[in-house]
Amino acid sequence: MELVLTSYRYKERELLEELKGLGDFEKTCFRDVIRGEVQDLEIFLEEIDKRNVFSLSRIVPVERSFQFFPDKVIEEFEGAVKPFIERIKRGESFCVKIERRGLRGSFSSQEIARKIGTFVFEALKKRDGEEPKVNLDDPEEAVIFETLGRWCGVGILPKKMREKYAYLRLP
Repeated sequence: MELVLTSYRYKERELLEELKGLGDFEKTCFRDVIRGEVQDLEIFLEEIDKRNVFSLSRIVPVERSFQFFPDKVIEEFEGAVKPFIERIKRGESFCVKIERRGLRGSFSSQEIARKIGTFVFEALKKRDGEEPKVNLDDPEEAVIFETLGRWCGVGILPKKMREKYAYLRLP
């Protein structure tokens, strides 16, 4: 599974050292941001907890990654989120969060998150025949988009996982 990890300020080298042996990790062109891949997410998270990795701020599991065009961001993000909609069960609260790095001025993360959230809302409403619950602070299912330039990773963070592992926080 792919991951995007954020270190505390100026701690990315230290974090890379602390991650040795846990998967394949590399610096990105964005300060304090590391991309990587691990065989098993649960095993990785358990090991991170055991090691007390102090330079690590946040982990975002990426279930799908793709290159996108900023002028087609809405269509491409809508396409990317479709498989995740079925995982939001009837009556569960949800949110859509976007952490954009790079492409300054190309699009507003908040505006795109709102539009993609509306897309998900309408799909759930049509599927379930009732208005879904939106919770931006502590949803049962959080759909997370991480962009690094034109690269985008998307995943879903269930509340149960966020409660179990401190590093799985919402942006």
